[in-house]
Amino acid sequence: MKSFKIILSVFLTLLLVSSNFNVVAANAKTGTSPNGPASPVNLQIPNLAYDEDSITLVWEKPEQYKDIVDFNIYMNKKKIGSALEDNSGPAKAYIDNFYENIDKDHFHEKILIHNFQVNNLKPNKSYEFYVTSVNAEGVESAPSNKIVGKTTKAPEIFNIIDFGAAPDDETKDTEAIQAAIDAATPGSKVVIPEGKFISGELWLKSDMTLQVDGYLLGSPDAEDYSMNFWLYDYSTDERSYSLINAHTYDYGSLKNIRIVGNGIIDGNGWKYDKNHPTVDELGNELPRYVAGNNSKVTGNVKVENGKMSPLNLESGDTFGILAANQSYAAQELGMDVKSAYSTRSNLITVRGVDGMYYEGITQLNPANHGIVNLHSKNIVINGTISKTYDGNNADGYEFGDSQNIMVFNNFVDTGDDAINFASGMGQAASNSEPTGNAWIFNNYIREGHGGVVTGSHTGGWIQDFLVEDNIMYKTDVGLRSKTNTPMGGGAKNILFRNNALEGIDGDGPFVFTSSYTDANASILYEPAEVISQFRDMEIVDTTVRNQGGSKKQAILVNGNNDAGEVYHENITFKNVKFDNVYSVNMNYAKGFKFINVSFTNVKDNGGNPWRIKNSTVLIFENTTNAPVDATQQPQWSENAGIQAESTPDGKSVTLTWDEATDNVGVTGYTIFKDGEKLNEDYTTTNQTSFTVEGLTPAKEYTFKVEATDAIGNRTSNGPEIKVKTIGEADQTAPVLPENTSISESTTKIPSGDTFSGKAVDVVYTGFTWTSITWDVAKDDTGIAGYNIYANGELVGFATSNKYTLTGLEPGTAYKIKVEAVDLAGNKSPYNSALEFETAKQYPIGAPYFEGDLEAMINTDGTSVSLSWNEAKAKNQDVIGYRVYVNGQAIKPDGATFTPINSEMTTFDTSYTVTGLKQGKRYTFKVEAVGHATKYSKRERLSDVLPNGLVEVSGYRWSGFGPSVDVHLIPGKAKSKQAKSN
Repeated sequence: MKSFKIILSVFLTLLLVSSNFNVVAANAKTGTSPNGPASPVNLQIPNLAYDEDSITLVWEKPEQYKDIVDFNIYMNKKKIGSALEDNSGPAKAYIDNFYENIDKDHFHEKILIHNFQVNNLKPNKSYEFYVTSVNAEGVESAPSNKIVGKTTKAPEIFNIIDFGAAPDDETKDTEAIQAAIDAATPGSKVVIPEGKFISGELWLKSDMTLQVDGYLLGSPDAEDYSMNFWLYDYSTDERSYSLINAHTYDYGSLKNIRIVGNGIIDGNGWKYDKNHPTVDELGNELPRYVAGNNSKVTGNVKVENGKMSPLNLESGDTFGILAANQSYAAQELGMDVKSAYSTRSNLITVRGVDGMYYEGITQLNPANHGIVNLHSKNIVINGTISKTYDGNNADGYEFGDSQNIMVFNNFVDTGDDAINFASGMGQAASNSEPTGNAWIFNNYIREGHGGVVTGSHTGGWIQDFLVEDNIMYKTDVGLRSKTNTPMGGGAKNILFRNNALEGIDGDGPFVFTSSYTDANASILYEPAEVISQFRDMEIVDTTVRNQGGSKKQAILVNGNNDAGEVYHENITFKNVKFDNVYSVNMNYAKGFKFINVSFTNVKDNGGNPWRIKNSTVLIFENTTNAPVDATQQPQWSENAGIQAESTPDGKSVTLTWDEATDNVGVTGYTIFKDGEKLNEDYTTTNQTSFTVEGLTPAKEYTFKVEATDAIGNRTSNGPEIKVKTIGEADQTAPVLPENTSISESTTKIPSGDTFSGKAVDVVYTGFTWTSITWDVAKDDTGIAGYNIYANGELVGFATSNKYTLTGLEPGTAYKIKVEAVDLAGNKSPYNSALEFETAKQYPIGAPYFEGDLEAMINTDGTSVSLSWNEAKAKNQDVIGYRVYVNGQAIKPDGATFTPINSEMTTFDTSYTVTGLKQGKRYTFKVEAVGHATKYSKRERLSDVLPNGLVEVSGYRWSGFGPSVDVHLIPGKAKSKQAKSN
């Protein structure tokens, strides 16, 4: 466990250094008072977790924490409370109830609370804090490290009512709310007061707080949310923007945004499920939404006479509200059911933000996901409430391609995964920065699919987590790791400790699977070169009780053998108690350790906790009913050998060998030919002889046999033999098929998914990949496979008549040729070729500038002429600029500026700002916009559009841009000459 502690220490240090904590560490020694517990460590104030009247503290448990029952908090050397008694976050009451009314016999791990909010402070004032540990006898430790935190100044308030918003009516308040946001000054608060306000998409900016004290309800109308949002640069999966957005492709140019308050943000996504009322553990009624999917969201709509039948939101068959309107609108544009379903809005989406803080808010009813953070860092979610059950895809908190994350003190009841992490898809994500450095603690997580989840988008790796001191109640899974073969990457370096899991009723308390599928997914991507894997995790000091559901497994390990054997590897369970659960189901597990793991009241498998196959190097210490077969692999005798006999035609060889031995028993043998397994199964045969078919005469082969026991321990030192088959060498090349054309693989659009009512085959060529197919060749000795050539270069070998070329260049022409190869190595080139061009690369990043912003004060003394170098961009055209004066954009009459539209101040690289005041100082800034097109799928129009793809324009604004300060003295700009003025 030492490695995980090092990871955590490094993570907390990085987060403290990289974030604007407004904290000064005081010089203080930590230690242990006589006969007392060890001191807390790493006391800190999370990023942006302070305002004008409060400061939130978090700290790490010491290495030795078993005797600690509470922590005392001191401010200016005076005790102000304890974490156990005085924490007022939304999770705390449920945690207390769990131990009082659910865990009455004290079976479960007792979690420690190690966060505290200090309230009723004065603005712009410094306070010193430290924390002590307390044991059961009330003895305190020496102080933790001491820190000084400072509250902010009282912020300027921008109340949306002052900008025209009206509460408690049916009028949409989007423009008024956005006007308040646009007007807000750095460090200020935009306040949504008590009352209900209706809004479409909103756009936040740097250095602001959005304080929701009332009820913000998302508009139900699809037209109030722009489309053209792509999750990944390499995808055609078009989505709609969210109710609340903080968005930039110039990652890091948006900074320090807070969304706080005691109010509600409601996405208005789905209808309420009135037939299944839910009451939580404290007797509070929870909202419950209908469990929709891509077919039920819009009810019984279908194509009639070349267009969509009307959408009826009042129909009991229509489950969605905004989800239905957006799915329906996308189908009217030409998307099929699955693609249209992906266009639904999240509740909140943050992209490219450095410093994001959420506190206090309640999220309800997103049309898609809840709070989503993409390509962002230094993110804190503290004391929020998520009530999204059972909305489809309604994750609580999602983090994609993001780093330095804290999630604590939250109540989470979700329709999908509670806390989810993702890192891209396939080969395109393989070189990206991993998602990770996450600390998840003191949350109460109920319902939902997974408590803490890594995947299914694992391409860039998800790593370096500490998940501790959480309650997971009635979730489908506790720790869930999910991926599939082409996704790539995986998850690693996770410490899951001191958590209590009760009533898990889905796939199982712990899931590590390579066989995840999503029926609603529609993104196409290049398969990864390296198959996904989960590894290097520890589950420690954790309790699991009362498992339900139909998936009967306490631990599911499901590796992979469809693209070569891939194990999930090096995962340790230590000091873990299971009671009233199902047995373990492990397939392709390697290096798993079970130390002090107990099972009581196993509900299946005859009471035996273990179902294990195709697994190896397992270790069991002081563990219930540890399988004796797990710790020893089969053995070969010193003189073990193989006898081989070729048939007269040389097309098969019969192998015979002596039995291997095992402490329990050998259950099978795996045969390798020239280093490759003969079949996908873990074992080839349970006999001591086997006939290998499909060989070629007069050819030498190397065969090897390995023995396997029931669990899957397999030898690596089995006997081998070289054999040359009988007969004359095959000199005849394969016979080509009548049709030698090579084609790109097609996707069939069914007749029910097109406006014309005709089925259509379309081709989705990728940016760096494409799939091809051809008719099979024949040969009297058998076809070994096919060589694949791209522009004259051998790029791969296919064992069937289908192949996916990867690693191609975007926007590049290729000529593909295929060559049949028989078992003797004879070759027959196909006499035709496929010529195609990969898709052009989508835009990357945002425009950028080289050089400074030049400013010249004109002789009138009230205007400034600005000039700058033309901005540059990758895979997009720079088409214009926005000019800002003291943070406010200069807009043409009637123009509305958003981070995704094309409205601009000027097309030119110069601009004169007028109407200024002499004697004042001004800051000018310029940002650039890039324009490019993406292809979006329109399956219903695939008979009239080439491959059902339509070009859609997109705009990307720079966030970083040149700026200059000017003191408005006639004839002088802020230059070396003017700096002294």
